[in-house]
Amino acid sequence: MIYPEKDKRFERVLQLFVHYQLKKQFYRIYIDMEEVENNKPALFIANHSSWWDSLISFYVNRVLLKHDSYAMMSEEGMKSFPFFKKIGAFSVNQASPKHIMKSLLYARELLREKKGVWIFPQGKEEHLEKRPLQFSDGPSFIMLKEKGVQAIPIAYYYSFRHDQRPELFIKVGKRIEVNTETSRSELTHKLEQAVTTELDSIKSKLVSEDLSTFDVFMTGRKTLSEWLTWWKEKVRR
Repeated sequence: MIYPEKDKRFERVLQLFVHYQLKKQFYRIYIDMEEVENNKPALFIANHSSWWDSLISFYVNRVLLKHDSYAMMSEEGMKSFPFFKKIGAFSVNQASPKHIMKSLLYARELLREKKGVWIFPQGKEEHLEKRPLQFSDGPSFIMLKEKGVQAIPIAYYYSFRHDQRPELFIKVGKRIEVNTETSRSELTHKLEQAVTTELDSIKSKLVSEDLSTFDVFMTGRKTLSEWLTWWKEKVRR
């Protein structure tokens, strides 16, 4: 198992780099965020449809959520991009039940220390519109063992709308807690449904052009169409 080796200086540098890249690659990033209790251990549960998800999770956490967070990441991914361990990633090998259990137990240790733990329960990148999301039961296993943990469903929805570059819509949903005894499969379904509901809600709002619940989190660089519009207005004057 590959353990995290957090480096605060590296985190600061990476935050600046990701900020630059997001402004370069996205036209707008919007967010709709419920309140998150920072004094409680949190399990952040997100869908996984893009290469960007891990870096965006890191950036959103640094700028908005501000948890001392760690993330479960595939062993293959960590070997390909070892720098992730410097921002709190730890490995999981999905081909090995023994390794999976070791990773889940490590996640529990972090949560007991009131850290944040990010998990993409789909286990791999899947198409944004694929249904069902098919979550693994790792997060529910953790929550049933650590009853004080709040699960925060997070939806990432990427879309091309009216501009040259894509836009990203982020919904940080209402926390989910385990109040009564429930089965692992029932809780897994509840977590999966929470993220699915947020994704479908975002899609519905985009189709109807209703962004009233979203705030602009980041504005990217001007696009070619904006520069052409600016030039056309200048020439008219």
